[in-house]
Amino acid sequence: MNDRNQLVFDEIVAPILPLIHEETQKQPRDATTYTLSFQPFTLNLLFALINGIKSISLLVTETKTSTQAKTLGLVIASNSMYSEAFHRYRAQTYRTLLYLLLEKMNFLKIPEIQALGRFCCVDGSVFPAIITMTWAAYQQKRNAIKLHLAFELNRMIPTQFLSTEANASERKMLRRMLEAGVTYIADRGYVCFELFHDINYAKAHFIIRATSHLLYDIYETFSVEMPEHWSTFFTDVQDRKIRLTNDAHQHDYRLVSFVAMGEYFSLITDRFDLRTSEIIMLYAYRWQVELIFRFLKRTMHGLHLMCHHPSGVETQFTLYMISYLLLLHFKQKCAPVEIKKLDEVAPESYHEQNDESASESWKGTPSPSMFYVCGLVSLLGDRVRQYWKMGIHWL
Repeated sequence: MNDRNQLVFDEIVAPILPLIHEETQKQPRDATTYTLSFQPFTLNLLFALINGIKSISLLVTETKTSTQAKTLGLVIASNSMYSEAFHRYRAQTYRTLLYLLLEKMNFLKIPEIQALGRFCCVDGSVFPAIITMTWAAYQQKRNAIKLHLAFELNRMIPTQFLSTEANASERKMLRRMLEAGVTYIADRGYVCFELFHDINYAKAHFIIRATSHLLYDIYETFSVEMPEHWSTFFTDVQDRKIRLTNDAHQHDYRLVSFVAMGEYFSLITDRFDLRTSEIIMLYAYRWQVELIFRFLKRTMHGLHLMCHHPSGVETQFTLYMISYLLLLHFKQKCAPVEIKKLDEVAPESYHEQNDESASESWKGTPSPSMFYVCGLVSLLGDRVRQYWKMGIHWL
């Protein structure tokens, strides 16, 4: 293509170009001093990530030989130039770009989740590091980095992240990410009485899978609100108000327990306003954070580190998040008008019609492997795949 405006890459990165230009203006001598200055360095890396280029060496080759790279006017630079740029430009600069992008871009919200509040799934995932990266000590003969991520369910986007050595505490990192009004959804590794207290102190909330050895006293038993057809997938459902025996703060919590597909689950939460079924399904959506880790590692080749310095690694992870946001924005921009009307629908109407709509979504006898698409998930399944889920075909 001879016309740059016809290139998909131009459309994908369009939202961040003004932000990159503003940052460039703050460094007036940068462009005249360095061949690989801030703007071409950033755009070249985004080009690599969006096109699935695994390493700086392959990016160097691509910018020299690719017709698309030449049409885009990407700057040709050596490996050493990239190494210097990773050290020259602060990771905090890219983190600021990420937050500005989050403020600037309008992502579609999922009304069924939005009606219940704001929710973030939190987890950590290990990325391998080479043996010379001694700052990333993990095991005796293995180094690794851990990415701690808060993934917002309402818009299906990453909103906060921290990168540390792999041995860093996930609970400690969650404390650093806490925001008032957000309900955090997490697995058993986050069970800690003091963490529960700290979440409440921050005016946030949580839904966390409890460990099997928790000791507690039951103070009240609530009636279970579940769609009738859920009995195919969930048995022994109980919903109770409890206090943890060894909790020094003696907060009141809610314990929702059930058996699904032969496995016992117990969820502890401080959200007393939600239905039993809503707590179960919100926890089921915790899997979305695992899917984005898989997307980063496999689809975007995040297992290959482009820089081995701590600041450079954080820059790379930040650019992964930026790339994800740009791709998702482009995908939703291509969506039909009907899906864009979702934001105009009053969330309350979804809350009121939840059970009725869920029942209508079932036709015939569902198989056991479909248990996760009950209730809220059955309402969202097709639309999440079409308008929110990022797949390899979008690279």
